[in-house]
Amino acid sequence: MLTDPKVSACIVLYHAPDDVLDTVQCLMDSDMPVDLFVVDNSPQDPMAERIRWQCPGAKIRPQQSNLGFGRANNVVLPELKSRYHLLVNPDVTFPPDLLTRMTDYMDANPDIAILTPRVFNPDGTEQFLPKMQPTIKYLLGGRLEKLGGPFRKWRREFTLADKNVATPIDVGFATGCFLLIRTSVFRQLKGFDPRFFLYQEDSDLGRRAMQVGRIVYHPEMCITHTWARENTRTLKGNLRQITSIFKFFMKWGWKW
Repeated sequence: MLTDPKVSACIVLYHAPDDVLDTVQCLMDSDMPVDLFVVDNSPQDPMAERIRWQCPGAKIRPQQSNLGFGRANNVVLPELKSRYHLLVNPDVTFPPDLLTRMTDYMDANPDIAILTPRVFNPDGTEQFLPKMQPTIKYLLGGRLEKLGGPFRKWRREFTLADKNVATPIDVGFATGCFLLIRTSVFRQLKGFDPRFFLYQEDSDLGRRAMQVGRIVYHPEMCITHTWARENTRTLKGNLRQITSIFKFFMKWGWKW
């Protein structure tokens, strides 16, 4: 068992595909030890036991029902003893030296609260994810980008897709698929706002984190994200997304 680890990590499971085993292997292969927590929102699924066999040191935390992403991540907050905490989706892979490089960078820049990486698709193309704080037009751009015109323009502004960012910059958003946060900040913020079941919980966390530190996007820190986006292909998923957007703007104000 790790004592006072530099990095802890949490993976939330909900009927996770086999891809999560690759994510766990990346954490195990990391060139620094990681205190791994797995919060299982679907305990009737055998995946958590498969992870336990693969990584005997993983701390499995089964839940009686699906808590959602934010509340599930909050489950482990009282147990964290690390300096940095990684929130990682069960469909992400990364090189063994990445966590060392990220934590070294944050060690050298103590005013950074969250460090967010460059994200690639499995085919090697870049996965342009949001970098700016959400606004109505930016979220419309995300949903209607395929229509082109202003929607595509707004999406590219939201993701800085046309900026060709080559050096670290301050941003207003950090993707929840792979988010490295100072554990002290995560604890100070009391984790995610439990009112967000799924979607916009990372937007809200980032908005609050910016009150105590910087969010920095580092284009030389790279991960691969499968990003199936299954939830947005169902009516239930779309309703959840719209509900979360409404909650976010009711909390932070409506901005075009």
